[in-house]
Formats: sequence, structure tokens, C-alpha cells
Amino acid sequence: MKKGKILLFASISFLLLFIYASIIFPILEDSIDLPEIPGGVGIKTIFMLIFSLFHAWYWIGWRKTLVFFVITAGVSWGYEQVGVETGLIYGNYHYTDYLGEKIGHVPIIIPLAWFMMIYPSYIIANMIFSGKALLRQNKISQIILLSLLSAIIITAWDFVIDPYLSGPTVNAWEWEKEGAYFGIPIHNFFGWILTTFSIYLVYRIFESKTKLIQNQITNYSVIIPVFGYGLMLVANLIPGEPEELLIIGPIIMGIPMILAIIRFKQKRIVSVN
Repeated sequence: MKKGKILLFASISFLLLFIYASIIFPILEDSIDLPEIPGGVGIKTIFMLIFSLFHAWYWIGWRKTLVFFVITAGVSWGYEQVGVETGLIYGNYHYTDYLGEKIGHVPIIIPLAWFMMIYPSYIIANMIFSGKALLRQNKISQIILLSLLSAIIITAWDFVIDPYLSGPTVNAWEWEKEGAYFGIPIHNFFGWILTTFSIYLVYRIFESKTKLIQNQITNYSVIIPVFGYGLMLVANLIPGEPEELLIIGPIIMGIPMILAIIRFKQKRIVSVN
């Protein structure tokens, strides 16, 4: 089996583990006696993280994947650490012990978790731009535009996940002062855009200096991270807390997914013809 097929198989395997642990088991546990994968939020995060790492290795190569991951983990931890200490980035909050051991004020799982959605959002942004090699021209304006779009796409997910994880059922972190969006300050979402824009900007500048990977946007494997993004939405809606997210989530996360799939289909039609 070729290396590319092995990487793709590994990526899909961990996505299937995530689907079982986060979607199938929670839906069917009351009606069917299914084995539960222990580890809670942590193991589900690891499944999705490894999915993204393997698919990135397949799609952009291991060197770029390593750089992308290191940038993501380092920048996100830095912003989170400053955020907890000062309240300047996301608002005033602190992590509880729910997510386990910390580095400084930040649970170890957090800088790892950022990549699991940083990468699918990166792919979706590229697809919306039709897979054009915009970075070949090395124009900073194009890099900024793609970085901002990617940041908005991942921040859409934060509108879905934060109300549940910071809510009373999970209480993974606590806000010092209740905000306008299900207790979350609007400040938080600007912090997310700042954090992820910084990550994407640094990575895309690095990427623009390297040889482009000749993966075609018409290859069906590019759709897999889009499904991963959508499956995160489904998993986050299953708890049903708060109920309004059943409407908000599909709209705010559905738009970039639909745009990406439309552009994919358009490119497939052109390539076939």
C-alpha cells in the first residue's frame, strides 16, 4: 500500500473513532448496550487531532504539517496564557480542573486541541478560493485575506462549542463576568479571530516560501476535512445545550461548508470537461 493511502486510511480511521465516541454512542447508549470509549472530552479531542494530523501529512506533507502544528500549539498557548492572566484577549476567565493538567494556567489539551479545527478550517478556506495557488504570487494582501477567512471559519465553531463547554454541565472554564452570548463575552470571539488569524498568518507566510504541494482541489480526499468540520458540529449539538444552538450552529457553520462544497463541485465539473 502506498504511503498516501496509508495516511488517508489512518486519518479516516481516527475520524471514525471520533464519530463512534462523539455521535453514535451518545445517540444510542440509552437503547443499545454499546461499549464506551473511556476518556471523555480528552479522548475525543485526541481522535480529532490525530485525524487532522494524518490528513495534513497526506495533503501538505509531513514537514509543513509539523510546522503548522508547532505554530498552532505555540501561538495558541501563548495567547491563552496571556488571556487567562490579563483578560485582555478573550475576556476574564479561568480554567477549572475539568480538562486536566496545565502548563501555566492552560490545560495541556488546549494547545493540542486548537489544531484539530485549525486544519479543517484551513482546507475549507482554500476550497472557497477554488484551490487556486494564490500564494504563488507571494502577495501579502492575499495571505492576509486567506488568513482572515480561515480565522472566521474556525471562530464560527467557537460560537457552537463554547456555550456547552463553559456551561453548567461541563464547566471546563468559568467567566468572571457573564457575557451577552449564553454567558460568554463577545470579546471572546474577537480573541478567537486574533489568535487564529495570527496562527494562519505565520503559517501561510511560511507556506508561501516553500514549494507548493501538487494536490488537486478536485481530489475527493479534500472533502474529508469538510466532513470533519461538519461532524464536530453534529457532535457539539447532541447534548442540546443550549437549545438555540440547534438553529445557530447549522447556519453559522453550514455556510462555509456549503460554499466549499459548491466550489469543489464547480472545479470537478471544469476538470471533467
